[in-house]
Amino acid sequence: MDPTTAITSVFNTVLPVLPAQWAAAASVIGSFIVATCALISFFWKRPHDGSKWLPVYLLVNKLGLNGKHAANADDAAAKK
Repeated sequence: MDPTTAITSVFNTVLPVLPAQWAAAASVIGSFIVATCALISFFWKRPHDGSKWLPVYLLVNKLGLNGKHAANADDAAAKK
């Protein structure tokens, strides 16, 4: 089963039993988290390998959807 079909199946099962206010709140909170992480990852340079901040940096990048095509996705890795 491909991921799109699995996500669609979950949404079709969960959304009918979820109150509309909760779905709206989850959507707003999720959008806020993604936007905040994207803003942070725009300004935060990648810490050196072995840094205690590297796991936090990677999590923020992942949540901010700062992946493959972002200009600063792997700024430190590109310099090597």
